[in-house]
Amino acid sequence: MKSLNYDLNVPWDYVLIVTILILGILTASEIVQAVLWILVLVMCILEVMKLKLWLGSGQRTAFTGPTVKSQVSVHLATCNEPPEMVIETIKGVLRQKYKNFELIVVDNNTKDVNLWKPVQEFCKDQDNVSFFHLENWPFYKSGALNFARKVTSKVAEFVFVLDADYILVPEALQLAIRNMEGESTALVQFPQSYRCEDKRHVPILDEFKHFFDYYCFKADSCQGALPTGTLSLIRLTALDEVGGWPLNSITEDAELGSRLHVSGYDIRYVNLIIGKGIAPIQQEDFIIQRKRWIFGNVQTLMNSSMRPWNDFDKWLSGVSQLTAWANMLGLPVLILLCVVLLNPWLEEGMFTNLSCLSYSAYWIFTLSKMLQFYFVQAHRKKAAFQTFLIHFSSIDIGAFHWWPVLLGKERPFVRTDKSNSRSGYKVNLLYPFLHISIFFCGLSSGSYLISFSALYFTVLHIMAAEFDYRCRTSEETKISLILKLHS
Repeated sequence: MKSLNYDLNVPWDYVLIVTILILGILTASEIVQAVLWILVLVMCILEVMKLKLWLGSGQRTAFTGPTVKSQVSVHLATCNEPPEMVIETIKGVLRQKYKNFELIVVDNNTKDVNLWKPVQEFCKDQDNVSFFHLENWPFYKSGALNFARKVTSKVAEFVFVLDADYILVPEALQLAIRNMEGESTALVQFPQSYRCEDKRHVPILDEFKHFFDYYCFKADSCQGALPTGTLSLIRLTALDEVGGWPLNSITEDAELGSRLHVSGYDIRYVNLIIGKGIAPIQQEDFIIQRKRWIFGNVQTLMNSSMRPWNDFDKWLSGVSQLTAWANMLGLPVLILLCVVLLNPWLEEGMFTNLSCLSYSAYWIFTLSKMLQFYFVQAHRKKAAFQTFLIHFSSIDIGAFHWWPVLLGKERPFVRTDKSNSRSGYKVNLLYPFLHISIFFCGLSSGSYLISFSALYFTVLHIMAAEFDYRCRTSEETKISLILKLHS
């Protein structure tokens, strides 16, 4: 039984920006058009760079060296996690065939003693397992991992970082150690993979998987992959050299990778599944995680001192990975909104120019993303398009959530709930309404190409929302209708 709620919110936080754009269009339209031209050009360059990453990079020969006997310190940071889930993760570590390891579990800032105490009790009975509970500890996951570094064994040479929901295969540490190539390799990253409990979730998991299959896989050709926060083996001397886990980004993993590249180290990506976690399937949990990735990765991009003339291939792969979830459609969307509001007073030429430039940005993004998904899933064309629909359903987040980084604003680290206990689904009607309005404006002015684009993206937004809804929800899901620029 589905229920339907209306939550028609006015996006007041963007009213000022829209007002400024309206004044700009009315008084200095040439400047607004010039800015749009520049944005479209930058989008072209960025998307061509991402396509070049796939087309211009070969696959490295797999490296599997001899299994060394170096000690590995496994670091597991937790916060407000279900104890039974954490204990299963610990059991997965204890089942490792590679025996020269220690496990350090750091629970930071969990208030409910019923969440962390059972984990502490379980750890007491295990060999080579240490448990620490920290109260009022700063810097979120980075702070916990830096604490774990301080209590790491003096003889350990590597750290293996693991999230609280990941169950390792028994050969995981063995494979990680065997793929660490020489002193210049600071880190080995394995793909994040997820347990699939329902086949309708497959397109969602494919959308997560696309990042590894497209960006990380090709970045390994120049050893320019970035770590992703779990299933990462890190050389301790390299970690210490760059000052430990960074504190200036809420995606500390990507920031660490950027610092390692700047320091001259290589990062390997090994396309082997060594553990599986729990994906945030429910819409709210997915949005929370995606917002953190987008905001934090753009933070890292702004902080990075990597320059293309130092190592172009690594710079290219780094920029491509850091912008994988973000897009530059925010300004075109606002311009289209202004065009609808000003339509009775706009000259036909101005309507055509602003709409054409805005839809050019839409087409560049859409065609580039479709190609990316097709390259990875060429043998599964229907699946590639379904994965694209999942990605397109959240483009509003990618369009706007990184803007505050440009103003130097900060965001707290918000933990992703992996219990999938939240329910509800929000359908954003703003984008279909916006495009259908442009469609009728285009018809009235005789701009049929603009009308075609507007109708196409109206249908695409509706298809993406409907498909995303079917993949995530059950029959009991409460639906809310909203009008917002982003979720």
